Amino acid sequence: MRFLCLHGLGTNSEIFSAQTVSLRYEMEEGHTFDFVEGTIPASPAPETTSYYPDAAAHFNYFDLNSVSSMQLALEQLDEYVKLQGPYDGVIAYSHGAALVATYIVAQTLGLGLNDDGTPRAHPFKCAIFISGARPADPKALQQGELRLLNAEQDGVLLRLPTAHIWGTNDALYPDTSEYLSQLCDPESRAVFLHEEGHNVPSGKAREAVLGASKAIRRTVDKAMAVVL
Repeated sequence: MRFLCLHGLGTNSEIFSAQTVSLRYEMEEGHTFDFVEGTIPASPAPETTSYYPDAAAHFNYFDLNSVSSMQLALEQLDEYVKLQGPYDGVIAYSHGAALVATYIVAQTLGLGLNDDGTPRAHPFKCAIFISGARPADPKALQQGELRLLNAEQDGVLLRLPTAHIWGTNDALYPDTSEYLSQLCDPESRAVFLHEEGHNVPSGKAREAVLGASKAIRRTVDKAMAVVL
């Protein structure tokens, strides 16, 4: 499968590639990974500075409190997928997960149209969310409002196979991943909780890597067996 990969807040594609080495190693052979970088210069994410002190530049995909910035990021992501795709799946971390989940919801709600006005096909067969942040309501964005989605009000909005991986000791964003998982079809989602913090399971956290990899493989297998 071919995966689009989106990094977290205040990092870059090179850092996310390094962060996911262990997880990608545990995936079956034959997958390819395309790491796309944000365009907004940002301060380094505090959880990465000690591990990647020599990183030259850090980026975000959108400004967190700006409707226009998120709209632009969604347009840029859509254009990238159209030009560089198709992709079978997406692997997204934190900030990147919020962006791509919003994008998937927009397509599901029929807000993305082809040039001839017909509804856009599903952009991905599966999604892997690592410490995922909450997506925004794409309909509210069209009205100039920034509202985060929640399952109690909005129900299940993502019905493709998904994996949700997060740490029980995440002190930065302790609840966002669970909010995101609840927006996804319980019959199609795999959830793995590890004992780390707000990070991608890697390196010496062997049990976390193996558990996360199992959830990812289960999701990929389900995606390969289902035609959306």
